[in-house]
Amino acid sequence: MTVMKRILLPTDFSENSKNAIEYGVQLYKDVPCKFFVQNVYRIPYLANEELMNQNVNQLESLEEEMHLASQQGMENLLEDIPKNPKHEFETISDYNLFSLAVHQAVEEKDIDLIIMGTKGATGASEIFVGTNTSDVIIRNSCHVIAVPEKHQFKPPKEIVFPTDFRIAYSPEDMIPLIGMAKLNNATIRIVHFSDTNKLDEIQQKNRALFISGLGSIAHEFYTISASGFEEGLNCFTQSRGNIDMIVILGRHYGFFERLFFKPKVKTLSFHTRIPLFVIHHSND
Repeated sequence: MTVMKRILLPTDFSENSKNAIEYGVQLYKDVPCKFFVQNVYRIPYLANEELMNQNVNQLESLEEEMHLASQQGMENLLEDIPKNPKHEFETISDYNLFSLAVHQAVEEKDIDLIIMGTKGATGASEIFVGTNTSDVIIRNSCHVIAVPEKHQFKPPKEIVFPTDFRIAYSPEDMIPLIGMAKLNNATIRIVHFSDTNKLDEIQQKNRALFISGLGSIAHEFYTISASGFEEGLNCFTQSRGNIDMIVILGRHYGFFERLFFKPKVKTLSFHTRIPLFVIHHSND
C-alpha cells in the first residue's frame, strides 16, 4: 500500500493563498499526496456583538451563510487545480480562530506538512512572514513551507540551510532536508554565520555529524560575517541570485527567535522573496 504524504493547505481564497496551493501541488506533482484544503471563517467581533443584542437566530443564520460560502469557495478552488492521479483532496470548512483550527486539523488529520502563503508588505516590494504564518510555525510541531506572494514556482535546485553548528543533528532531523534535496536533485548551501572561520570542538563535531547525514547530497559550506542574521541571510541569498528555498531547523532558537519572536513580528518579520521551509526538531 502506497503511503501518501498528508499536506494541509490553508486558504482564504485570496490570490496569495491560491498561489501557495499551486506551489504545493507542483512541488509534489510526482509524489502520492492527500491534500487537505482548509478554509477558516469567523463572524467579526463587532458584528457578533451587534447581532447578539438583536436576535440569536440572525447570528446562526449568518454563520450558516458563511459556512455555505466557504464550501462553495472550496469547490470553485478545487475545480481550478489540475487533475493528477497521484493526488487526492479533502476540504475542511471550519468556524474557529485560525491558529486553533490549523492546530486541530494537524492533530486530527495526521498532517505531515503545512503549505501556506505569506503576505506582501503594504507599499513595499518585500514579502514577510505575517501573523498567521508565524503563529502556525510557532504553535505546531508540523513542518511548514511559507510561500511568498506572487512567487512563481520553480523546482528548488538551490537550497540554503543556515546554521551555527551549536546543535547535534539527528538522522530524523535530516530527513525533511534530504528529502527535499533528493526530490529536486538540489544542492544545499550551508551558511555558517560567525565573526571567525574557526569552529570550537562542539561545532566541529556537529559539522561532521551534519556532513555524515547528508551522504551523497551535493553541498557547499559558507561562512558569513554579518551584523544580524536576517540581514546576513538576505545578503547571501541576493548575492547568489539563484536560491530557490531557505530551510531552517526550528531548534535553532537563536535564529528562530530573531525571525519569529521579536516584537515587530506582527508587522514585519522576515523579508524574503524565497519560499521558507521550517523543519521542526524531531524532539519538539
